[in-house]
Amino acid sequence: MVGDHARVDTVVQAHHVGTVNVHQAAAVVHTPAFELPPERAHFVDRAEEQRRIAALAGPGGDPSAPPAAPSVDPDARPAAPAAPPGAERGARPQLVAISGLGGIGKTALCLRVGHRLADRHPDGAHYLDLDDYRRDGAVDPAEVLADLLPGLGVEPAWLGRDFRSLARQYWARTRGGRRLLVIDNARTGAEVQPLLPASAASLVLVTSHGPLYDLGDTAPLELALAPLDADKTAELLRLLLGEQRWADAEPATVHALATACAGLPKAAEVAGELARRLPHRTLAALAERLTAELHQQGSAPVEAVWDAAYAELSPDAARLYRTLAQCPGPYATEHTAAALLGTGLTTAEDALAELVTAGLLDYRAGGYRRHALVRGHAHRRAEQADPTGEERAAARARVLHWLRRQTARADLVIAGRRLTVEPEVPALPGVPDADLGTAKSGALHWMEANRQALYGAVALAHDSGRDEDAVALAESLWTHFLDHPRHAEAIDAFAAAVSAADRAEHLRARVRTRCLLARPLWETARFEEAAEALDRARALAELLGDDFEDRRLAASAVDFGGQLALAEGEWAEAHGDAATARERSTAARAAFDTARDIHLAIGNAYGAALQTYQSAKAAAAADEQADAADLFGRAYEAFAAMTGRQRMTARARHGLGRALLRSEQAADAEPHLAAALADAEDRHSTFDEARIRLDLATLADRTARPEDAARHRARAAELRAAHGAEAASEDKPSALDGS
Repeated sequence: MVGDHARVDTVVQAHHVGTVNVHQAAAVVHTPAFELPPERAHFVDRAEEQRRIAALAGPGGDPSAPPAAPSVDPDARPAAPAAPPGAERGARPQLVAISGLGGIGKTALCLRVGHRLADRHPDGAHYLDLDDYRRDGAVDPAEVLADLLPGLGVEPAWLGRDFRSLARQYWARTRGGRRLLVIDNARTGAEVQPLLPASAASLVLVTSHGPLYDLGDTAPLELALAPLDADKTAELLRLLLGEQRWADAEPATVHALATACAGLPKAAEVAGELARRLPHRTLAALAERLTAELHQQGSAPVEAVWDAAYAELSPDAARLYRTLAQCPGPYATEHTAAALLGTGLTTAEDALAELVTAGLLDYRAGGYRRHALVRGHAHRRAEQADPTGEERAAARARVLHWLRRQTARADLVIAGRRLTVEPEVPALPGVPDADLGTAKSGALHWMEANRQALYGAVALAHDSGRDEDAVALAESLWTHFLDHPRHAEAIDAFAAAVSAADRAEHLRARVRTRCLLARPLWETARFEEAAEALDRARALAELLGDDFEDRRLAASAVDFGGQLALAEGEWAEAHGDAATARERSTAARAAFDTARDIHLAIGNAYGAALQTYQSAKAAAAADEQADAADLFGRAYEAFAAMTGRQRMTARARHGLGRALLRSEQAADAEPHLAAALADAEDRHSTFDEARIRLDLATLADRTARPEDAARHRARAAELRAAHGAEAASEDKPSALDGS
């Protein structure tokens, strides 16, 4: 009797009672398991990522502080902290999806965060590497759950026999708890979904090479890890190599080691291991060996994950991976990928997405890029699969053909029909053209967005012996250069085109490319080199025939000589040599008049109007403003009467407005300058816009409008600073696209 209640604990009934053995059910006490591997001994950076994960996990201390030891005493279980944000929404855990290149430190980040957040997850912490369960590329979730459930207190004898029963056991065991789960090396969201705890108070960290598109809205936080910057890479190397050895290193050696690692923590660990294996080697020697090992031969510890990812690629994605290096510029687009493959956009997009998911490609603003070390890996896979180089040569030919065609199409939209020496090429079979729109602004925007690829294509074509492609690409870039002058790029591209034309012994191309090269040379004050190029162009032009195109090209060479003389005159005037300035302006006007006579003789109205415009510039340079205004006005009327000559109409109108302004006719000048500004903005020609705004600022000063003057000057300064200009320039550029 206990109190007012009778209680029978054990009843034994027998005819004869001998020895009595009493068995009571054993009390099963489950200790929460803490199954995270040790974190890396050395870890740098990722402070912001740690902060964001910790904030998602709920209130707590600094995640970068040393980890708190997990509680394992079942009689002293810590009180559960407040539920993290969103925990009341249901039984879905807080999930963080961390993606990035193999070797970039995803797992290290998860383990570091996991150890530091252990005290917020008293029901246990678990680690799963899905690559351990992968068979023929697939993961069996039943096998994963069968390994995971014993850590949750399910005895092996009680494990379910199929996936459904295992999943029910998992949901029951995780319901309402506070657990931390690290799922490493996921390839799809479908591999992750069955492993999510049935608890909104739990935290799941998932790593993958690329984004897990099929996770849907399950992951409230997605983190894409970028390579470490140079300073952080050096900091990690210092920790791995030891303070003394690092302190003894030369700055150049430090830089070489950090560069070799290319921001990958795994590569830095390889450097540390190499240093420990070879303690008597200098760091300079280690840097040299590491560079060769990582970038040329490849390092097994670094490349193992890339090899595995490459082995799982579809044929199209694998071929694209091997040929991406044939795409000029720092990144590829869907269209250039289609050209490399010789396929439609859908196939190319699928292949690119597969490479991103495999962690072999990264998408950033503008296009798809590869890490420096991955480029080396792709090169070795290409040489292995394509020892003769035929696959790569065919891909290179296709992408150059496609870029040549698109650049010519864009130039046609921008400048209309003009002087060229290479023919148009047809569409690349099976590969769609780029959508350039029908407006000049759209075509210019496309060229500017793809500028690095287009200029790089000239050099690639030259180096590949595709001389016609090199010349054609350079010709089509001319109008873009006038609107967006980047002289170093232009000099390199046009010089490559000159070399290609000489190698092909293409007379007309040899004349034309030298004219193109001369302009960026003289605009960077390399007058002697420009004069040498044009002297050679005029000498070669004398070998041309008497047909329309040959005479037109000869006139162009004369015209470029006039432009050079005009530029030399402006330079002389800026340096206080008035006599030379006037002499060169006179020589320029004579050249332009000669070129105009040639155009009139062959019936080329546009060429004649262009030379009138050039003569107007020479008159303005000689401070003959009334004459300049008359010539600019005649050129403006001629261009305005032509179809598709908006660009030159606007530039002639700007010249007219400037000449009127310099003639103290501000009221007459303003509508012309305002119209020219509107056109430059429409064409996104920042160079023209900056020059016109400076003239409008001067006009505003003369008409007592200081606020307008300040606004125009501020915008001009902003544009010039953005494009690296040093000082306000005079009316240097002209569109010789039709000469």
